[in-house]
Amino acid sequence: MDDRVGAAQTDGALALASSYRFVREVRLRPARRVEILAYLSGAFDLAEAQPTGHAARVAYLGYRVAEALSLGSEERRRIMHLGLLHATGAAMRTTDAGESAALVAERLQLDAQVAESARAVEERWDGRGGPLGLSGVHVPLEALCVAAAHWAAEFAERASHPLRARAALQRVDTAEVTPVAGPEVGAALVTVLRHDATWLALWDDDLPAVIGVLGAGEGKPSRRKVLEVVAAIGDVVDAAVREPGRSERVAALSHLLASRLGMPEGFCDAIEVAGYLLDLGQLGVPRAVTEKPSILTVDEMEQMRRHPGLGARLLAGAPGFDEIATWVEQHHERPDGRGYPEMLTLEELPLPPRILCVADAYWALRAHRPYRQAFSHEDAMATLEAGAGRQFDAEVVAVLPAAVAALEEIEQDARAAG
Repeated sequence: MDDRVGAAQTDGALALASSYRFVREVRLRPARRVEILAYLSGAFDLAEAQPTGHAARVAYLGYRVAEALSLGSEERRRIMHLGLLHATGAAMRTTDAGESAALVAERLQLDAQVAESARAVEERWDGRGGPLGLSGVHVPLEALCVAAAHWAAEFAERASHPLRARAALQRVDTAEVTPVAGPEVGAALVTVLRHDATWLALWDDDLPAVIGVLGAGEGKPSRRKVLEVVAAIGDVVDAAVREPGRSERVAALSHLLASRLGMPEGFCDAIEVAGYLLDLGQLGVPRAVTEKPSILTVDEMEQMRRHPGLGARLLAGAPGFDEIATWVEQHHERPDGRGYPEMLTLEELPLPPRILCVADAYWALRAHRPYRQAFSHEDAMATLEAGAGRQFDAEVVAVLPAAVAALEEIEQDARAAG
């Protein structure tokens, strides 16, 4: 974010910050893209109605198939990334899964070949895939490896027990896999499935960490890579809820609000990450609910209210995301104790979710909805000020106008420069 914001902080803001329940500085943990993506790929599983860990299993199996084919380290990493991204079409609620995966790969600045292979991620060796109508050797090898891995992962997940899945898949022969992935890739998959190490890894509770180690050749861990991944995942969620750019706006405003309240830079970066991922759990809410053009029923509201918890559970496993997961889970709590999911009171609710709640509400009001027009800035501010102290934190609402003005100035400068 713009350094001018930090320079604009006042002693009053710093004094205000010290009055909150803020004990220690929070800093983002440096990580590689593949490491964070492996943990957050659980959101794609939600959207695809697959068991948690499905995308990670596809990525791992694809990597091992590539290894059995004696492919190089770069090819293996490309296949692993493709396995993690293969279900982004379901997450973005589009009909072209390959193009969706390609867009996310490009957003993550992955190898260009990942995006190219992603466009063929639903093709099959026998030509019965789609949407490109490719077959045989015309299907990229990376896509065939992921197709084989996906076939095996789904087979295993349908079994009632991992040991039954292992017994059944170790009896598979190449001919069963050939229509999906071809004889060469099929034979490699059969070899992989007969290794005990494969099964130990597939059902490892920390398989994303294993994938992170396998992807170590990506380069040094960094906070920049964390922000790149969460921004790309935010784009996926925005596409799912049909509101492009929403997660970026919430993240940027959350960062500025935290800065205006005198929070350290590491804290501001962490709350920015939370802003990108606030609605991650909505990928697990039925589309009929998230896109309903009228007021939700009580049952539908209960389904929608599950999303903070779903998102928090996905984030909690990622290294360094423990506190961010808590903030995401609490961002619909209210100072008056009438929020959800825990009905926390002002005394129980720390500063970060209060900031996120205000940023989220501001942009929700500014957005068009099927049942109402978008609010102007003035009307949105009036609504938030009317709810200050009850629905929204009064101190956060007080600095909102300055934060919005700073954001507009940053955006104007970006437009002028670009």
